[in-house]
Amino acid sequence: MANTTWEPERFSNLNKLLEECLDLTNDSPTFEKLSQQLETSKTDLAGLFEYPGKSAQHRSDLEKGTPSINGEKFKVSIDFVTEAKKLSDFLEIDENIAAALVQKAVPFEKRFELPAAETAVLLFFSEREAKLMCLRTLFTSSVSKTVDDSVRNVLETTTGAIMSSVMTSGSAMFPSRVLNTITELKTKQSKIKDILDGPTANIPYQREVVEFVQTKLGEERKQLAMLLFVIVHDHQLNFSEMISIVEWLRSSSVEDPVTLRMVLTILCALGTSSEDGDQDIAEAAALDKINHLVRDSQFLVKLNEEIIDKTWSDDGMKGLVWLQWALLALFGIKRSPGFDHLLGYREDRVEQIAQQAIQMGAYRFA
Repeated sequence: MANTTWEPERFSNLNKLLEECLDLTNDSPTFEKLSQQLETSKTDLAGLFEYPGKSAQHRSDLEKGTPSINGEKFKVSIDFVTEAKKLSDFLEIDENIAAALVQKAVPFEKRFELPAAETAVLLFFSEREAKLMCLRTLFTSSVSKTVDDSVRNVLETTTGAIMSSVMTSGSAMFPSRVLNTITELKTKQSKIKDILDGPTANIPYQREVVEFVQTKLGEERKQLAMLLFVIVHDHQLNFSEMISIVEWLRSSSVEDPVTLRMVLTILCALGTSSEDGDQDIAEAAALDKINHLVRDSQFLVKLNEEIIDKTWSDDGMKGLVWLQWALLALFGIKRSPGFDHLLGYREDRVEQIAQQAIQMGAYRFA
């Protein structure tokens, strides 16, 4: 059964606990508390912004004035019913979650100087932001050499579970869900814009509140793009995830503030250089990347086709990715026997690709 509970500041408090534990060892009572909270929260963290949608049964219960709020039946007023239904429609979430939001927002009214229903909107997006902060802290800290080994092991276990998680049978794993969410939020931004551009009577809340939502959706897209970069920096994407990012970029506009962040992600995924000062470690990491690519020759051919043969929306962005691909191809040809055979061309073609990339304006983004 889908989780329809909601608590304010849940992920805000989890992120504070996470940051506090980065300087501790695993024998700390605080760390034990973190371990327990990570275990109970990892499914919700992995779900990103997936919430149960509107429910006919829960709508019926709400209209009768008897919604279930965090598993407990409540008797509510007509005004409460009206506000919870409006919130459910606006956020496109289950009526029980909407009811929980309205109820839990009451103590926060003075802080935000808004009625409970509008405060609920702000709380909803505040917790989404906190969830993203938790994920970023988790992924960056799970590979940090400054974190105690025993603590880092627990964080690595959590991020590993998140990375490999699927929310339903046959659904995409976490990196693909991040990318899909970036696209979904853009669609939601367009819907909010239509509301704001339409008749004033159709705007469900104060204009400032709805404009806040539109702004937050844009910020979430940028934060998700940076989360994906953090993941790619320290984790190897699978074949379909890599292809999906290239496909996304090929059709994207450079006017989209997320696009250049996604360019950084694919450059990182294709990169064969390293910030590590140890040349041997850097070389080994680059070879691991090449070996990952040659494990499936069809994937290597498909990735080359996506990058080199297909149409891009922007020549400069295309050139930038082409240049990185040329560097990777050259490294692979020199270090991995048979790489050129799998790829379908040799160094002379790689040099042509690099030259064309520069002519396209690859350095426009430098």
